[in-house]
Amino acid sequence: MKKKALLNGKIRTPEGYVQAMLVEGQTITLLGTSEEVAGAGGGAEKIDLEGRLCLPGFIDGHMHFIAYALSLEQIGLNGCRSVHEVRSRLKTFLDQEKPSQGSWVVGRGWNHELFDDGRIFEREDIDGLTPDNPVILTRVCGHVAVLNTRALEALGIGSDSRFPGGVVDLDEKGVPTGVVRETVVEWVHSRRPLPGPDKLRDLVARAGKRASEAGLTSVHSDDLGTVGGNWQGIIDLYMGLDREGKMPLRVTEQLLLRDRPALDAFLFSGWRTGDGSPFFHIGPLKILTDGSMGGRTAYLKEEYSDMPGAFGVPIYRAEELDGLASAAHRAGMQIAMHAIGDGALDMCLDALEKAMSEKDRDARHYIVHCQMGCMEQYRRMARLAIGAAIQPPFVPSDRSMALRRVGERRALSGYAWKTLKDLGIFLSGGSDCPVESFDPLWGIQAAVTRQDRSGFPRGGWNPSQKLTVAEAVDLYTAGGAYASFEEHRKGSLEAGKYADLVVLDRDIFTFSPEEIGDVRVCLTMAGGRITAGSI
Repeated sequence: MKKKALLNGKIRTPEGYVQAMLVEGQTITLLGTSEEVAGAGGGAEKIDLEGRLCLPGFIDGHMHFIAYALSLEQIGLNGCRSVHEVRSRLKTFLDQEKPSQGSWVVGRGWNHELFDDGRIFEREDIDGLTPDNPVILTRVCGHVAVLNTRALEALGIGSDSRFPGGVVDLDEKGVPTGVVRETVVEWVHSRRPLPGPDKLRDLVARAGKRASEAGLTSVHSDDLGTVGGNWQGIIDLYMGLDREGKMPLRVTEQLLLRDRPALDAFLFSGWRTGDGSPFFHIGPLKILTDGSMGGRTAYLKEEYSDMPGAFGVPIYRAEELDGLASAAHRAGMQIAMHAIGDGALDMCLDALEKAMSEKDRDARHYIVHCQMGCMEQYRRMARLAIGAAIQPPFVPSDRSMALRRVGERRALSGYAWKTLKDLGIFLSGGSDCPVESFDPLWGIQAAVTRQDRSGFPRGGWNPSQKLTVAEAVDLYTAGGAYASFEEHRKGSLEAGKYADLVVLDRDIFTFSPEEIGDVRVCLTMAGGRITAGSI
């Protein structure tokens, strides 16, 4: 690969700013003045940064990359304000795409919290639009979905269907309404056909291009729920693209293995956390312990304020969760546990503490989301050296819903990013895409302002939990690298590390944080290869 000399920039390093950088192959070999780099880089391609800010490439600490790739050809339901609008978008898709009889129709992104009547729609609301095609429309959180009658029939879901860790809603007559929750959603997706290998590779390339244009050079991705648990297929897909030099960004795979047989089969194969190649490697075992707050399936210690008697849905019994964590930890796997409710957080901390007591090592286990909690739980995380993969965009998106679900007292003890950081808990920043946009600049703005895009609420929601711009940038760079044991390879711009970087049109440290989301990415480079933009 040809050498590249990036000159006349404002390049942020751990020691301060420098003007220039020399890249050879995938690696940064020199940082210094433009004269020093130009002198050392004989024959190098010269890129004049013209004073622009250069940062380490952004890292998304938790998303669903394959789900996002597939969504590029599905019905986008984000922002719908009524059931009527959901129906309208579904009808438009059917009229334009004209799916063949019997083929699945898939959509995602609706949020009943935005609907005029606030209700979750049911099969009868969509049955008449396409009686000959099974339909699944998944809520924005991914934990609740609506099936039409044709889909229920095709899958054999009836009044007596039971799913561990999942719920099939029934009406007053005991008939399925079409609404399914938690593990049932994943089960349904695993039963519908996926695109063939060539089509999937094309969608991954398209998704990667968009992510690169946003400045992302690495993602931690939970993909197995999208492909029915087929971990070998995911490894083959990504490793094949890497061998061909076509991976658009680096992927750390968060492996959602649901039970001991699935975990044992994976461990028997010999793969472990850290195994892989420069652009793809195995990350942690991902364990889903509860649902979403919006869907009232997050598992809480106290009942939901807007639904007395409801506490959410724990996916596992305590002994099952303990067994999974213990087996993975003993085998040398990192563990990432999804916990949104504080009840689920207690279960996770109990399981991880028991597992770590059996074998002392640098495990870097972490909680994905870590939305609801209290100071006692956060201090326990710090004591156990358990980190958190947080999603700053959830603060503006969730605010109104969280206040309804758990009331102000509990809501203000959650989303406590500053508290977690001050306790020394290692953090990474992400999007949970396609739940939220993967735009890391929007994530940084949300972490700093704790406001929505219109600037509401004034001063930010629970402003004591605001991060500085530097802290927020670290979430999406150094934090993501540390969470995958790669702080010696990426996450900062230093000689010997990967040439993963992003160049911005403005210096985000010098103007109002409310404008960070408007900043443009001029250039993205992953492993010395330009993946988006040009200067």
